[in-house]
Amino acid sequence: MRKLGAIGTLLLTVLAPGAAARAAQPSPASATADSFETRARGAVPAPDVATLLAPFVESCGGDMRELDRARCRATTAFLRRQLPQQTFVVTSSDPAAIEVSGYDASVKGYHVVLAGCIACTDPLPIGPQHEPRFVTLNAPDKGAPSLAAGVTVSKSTVAFDDFEAAKKWAETERPFLKAEFLFQPQPTGADYTVGMAPGIALKLVGARIYNRCNGEILISKPPSTGFADRPTPGKLDAACVAGAKAALADEPPRDDVRPEQLSKAGINQVMESIRPRLYACFQKFHVPGALVLNYVVGGNGTVQSVQVGATFAGTPTGACALEIAKEAKFPAFKRERQQFNYLFFLRRP
Repeated sequence: MRKLGAIGTLLLTVLAPGAAARAAQPSPASATADSFETRARGAVPAPDVATLLAPFVESCGGDMRELDRARCRATTAFLRRQLPQQTFVVTSSDPAAIEVSGYDASVKGYHVVLAGCIACTDPLPIGPQHEPRFVTLNAPDKGAPSLAAGVTVSKSTVAFDDFEAAKKWAETERPFLKAEFLFQPQPTGADYTVGMAPGIALKLVGARIYNRCNGEILISKPPSTGFADRPTPGKLDAACVAGAKAALADEPPRDDVRPEQLSKAGINQVMESIRPRLYACFQKFHVPGALVLNYVVGGNGTVQSVQVGATFAGTPTGACALEIAKEAKFPAFKRERQQFNYLFFLRRP
């Protein structure tokens, strides 16, 4: 007789998420109309994705007695209906979820790619039979060179004042970046195949990259309005402590070094880093003109909203530029948010 302990646990999660869901809720004051925090409200932590997805793999066969088989089928049918209605949150440990390029002198920084990978590098053993499945956020692009490349969520650029600052970031912050996803299981049509190995596609609700030591957000879709969960005092692991010491080496103690708001120089540096990609929009559609980007940036440096000015609003060039503009990452500052306009001239050099 095969026990249904894991599925029974899922029933408790679906029927009474309780404290687990409340723990994932942000404070109402910190959430905007559409933000990562708003979408995470009520999300249930999913530390064991393999157990969560077991009902979508379970066949209720094998050596079960007929009564147990009937119970299994009823339970899995219920979970397949209910689980897709619940949002879950997970921190991915798959190394393919975050890709950071080598130093690019043309942008004075690094290109960062966030891929919707929970299990892209190695399949995840799922269900009572431990059936291997790749697990991704959305179905992959079949023409992509790799599974991770086929489920790209965001591409961004992290720029610095000089090479030394960029090098320090790579040494003291890059090792602590983590990918966090909000997702919902999909009831049907979620299976795919990579080579000879099967995979399961989840529905992406939100995604972000954050520093697990201090909670700072690097990339977020939709924008985050605050910080990710940070370790409580005294709970930092040894790696975070060592990284913090390295970051403060040769620097005097400072309480808060953030500027009151973004400076023109700081804005220019970030916008210059995305200029080549915006110019690629012009090269694609060949429509010259003044491209105005209307930004609202949160104090944590993430883009809360951006709109294209009237010249390119509603055009293919404008849509192309908008997707790139959303991925800009600004330095943190003290004010809650800052609004500004930035002008690019799209034309042949």
